[in-house]
Formats: sequence, structure tokens, C-alpha cells
Amino acid sequence: MLIKIFLFLILITLLGEQLSAQDGLAVTNSSSLNGSGSIGSGITIFEFQTYVTDNDLISISQDLLQDHVFGPLVARKLYLLESKYTFQVPVIPGNPQTKTVIRKAVIYEAVQRIEHYLKKSVRKGVFSNDEATKEFNSVLDVALNAFAANSNNFEKMISKTDDPASLLVLFTKRVRLIS
Repeated sequence: MLIKIFLFLILITLLGEQLSAQDGLAVTNSSSLNGSGSIGSGITIFEFQTYVTDNDLISISQDLLQDHVFGPLVARKLYLLESKYTFQVPVIPGNPQTKTVIRKAVIYEAVQRIEHYLKKSVRKGVFSNDEATKEFNSVLDVALNAFAANSNNFEKMISKTDDPASLLVLFTKRVRLIS
């Protein structure tokens, strides 16, 4: 642990003012700052620092949540995902109409596709509801923690992936969350 802290301090010193506080959360123990590493077979493993805590989830009022087929924890994580990834801007100043802007739209839309895929898979009997809930919880954890990170390479990999089942594998098997 001390070695990681020492390396982090050296990295900050070397990069000087190039890192912001948010980027500091995204620095991982991989060989580069892009949030990815690789294993022996050439498969890239993406690493993101965890920063979403149980307190963030508990602090969400029950009145703000909608029921979800995968349970109340998923409902809380989806609410947090919505609040982090989307915001409203006025279309024209003075006009009450607004439009929704999505930050890191590639990740946000991938989560939406995976959710649809898992719901469909449960209906078809491919996954049990418990398995799908576990998988979608993992996907939401990755999306929530990738928000503050430099996730450019991860987003490029998502863009190259068309199949929702492959997206699920990418989010659950090829991402490591570091605490």
C-alpha cells in the first residue's frame, strides 16, 4: 500500500499541474495513465479507482427512486448514474424547455443497452433474475466509477463492440475496480 502511495506521489510530482483532483482519483496501478493494462494474452484489462460508497447510495431518498425489476439497490445505482451522467440545459434562455445532455455518452448508452439485454435474457430464461441482478450491479459499479476517470480507451473499446453480450463481458470481466 505504501508503495502505491509513493508511486502516486512521484507521478503527481512528475506531471505537475496536469492532474486535477478528479484525475487523481482515476490514476491506477497500471503501467499507463489511460486506465488500462494488459494481461499476458494481450487482452486489455481496464482499471478504475473506486470512489462510490455505500453512503452515496444510502443518502438517496426513497421518494426519488422508481421500482426496478432487479431490486432496490439497482434502482439506487441507476438514480446515481442518471444524476452523474445527465444534466438539463435550457434550449433558449428564458424558455422553460430544456434538453438533456449526456456526459460520457458511450458508457451511458452501453449501460442502457446492457440493461435491455439482461431484461430480455431474463424473459427468455437465459439468465435467472438473480444472475442478471448480479451482472447489472457489476455493470453499474463500473459505470459509476469510470465517470471520474480518464476512460478514453475504455470508451473506444465500447465503441468497437456492437453486441450487448460482448458489452456485458467487457464491463464485468475486463474491468478491475481498485479500492
